Amino acid sequence: MLHSVGDCLNPIHIRLASQRDLKGICLVEDDSFSEPYPHDLIAKLLRDCPGNFFVAEYLAGTIVGYCVAAENEEWAHLISIGVLREYRRRGVGRALIQRLLSNLSSRVKDLRLEVKQGNREAIMLYEELGFRRVNCVENYYEDGSAAVKMLLSIDDAHGEPRSGAK
Repeated sequence: MLHSVGDCLNPIHIRLASQRDLKGICLVEDDSFSEPYPHDLIAKLLRDCPGNFFVAEYLAGTIVGYCVAAENEEWAHLISIGVLREYRRRGVGRALIQRLLSNLSSRVKDLRLEVKQGNREAIMLYEELGFRRVNCVENYYEDGSAAVKMLLSIDDAHGEPRSGAK
């Protein structure tokens, strides 16, 4: 299933990732974070979480964003989300999360994540989507930064109703 973002002059589609997307996903990862995940970890996530690994693709070929989550019986954890710098503020991150929520809605109750405390733009996006701050963990990241732990009850997700709750 493809989800489109933007207009016909700037078509971005959200779809499940495949192994052929690995290079593009790694480019997004490297562009998005000062301490990116190693490429072998991204490859492992692609193998281990194939049903919850989405890419945003521009013009049927260029990967401009991705998100990946792991899940258990009760909740899912958004492991990572990244968008190329030049494609930020265009709704790509929001579309990726909404697609992930749509995918998870029939199986789990909550989506959890951690975000750097200083990443105001990401925190604002998550709050707009219905996430709430749970707590703060000091020295969470390798650089010593604190993380804000956030939680979204999928029943309360903004813009994507839970399956069966129409």
